[in-house]
Amino acid sequence: MLRKMTMALASAVVLLAAPALANDKYHVYKTSRNECEIDTRDHAAMKNQRGTDDCLGHHDYRTDAEKTRSQKVKSGACKCPSGNNC
Repeated sequence: MLRKMTMALASAVVLLAAPALANDKYHVYKTSRNECEIDTRDHAAMKNQRGTDDCLGHHDYRTDAEKTRSQKVKSGACKCPSGNNC
């Protein structure tokens, strides 16, 4: 009986956590300092913590987000954050 309950609980946790993990995407944001920043925070969290939610792109993989940031920097839409190699 305890084993069945444990398995049911574990299954419920996996089913509930799967959508949250699937939504963890990379966003390219233009910050108030005109820098392109890659972050996994959603728009509301970014607006609350950085004062802007100007999103320039959504990506499943960080490498794709880095490519978008590089293109935006080259086009002049924003600048590379200090300390980063765009």
